[in-house]
Amino acid sequence: MTDSNISQPETSEMTDDQRELRRCKQEIARLKQLVVELSEIVLRNVVKSDEGDNRNAR
Repeated sequence: MTDSNISQPETSEMTDDQRELRRCKQEIARLKQLVVELSEIVLRNVVKSDEGDNRNAR
């Protein structure tokens, strides 16, 4: 298939697909960052809880 055989709507669709792929990749990166932040919060709470348990056990 040559470039002359590609119709404009197909080219536009490719562009839309590329935009959607880029948007999805950005969303995945944002979700990964949220997972990291949530993990940090959970870890802090586990440490605080463990410290509290250790104080109560004395």
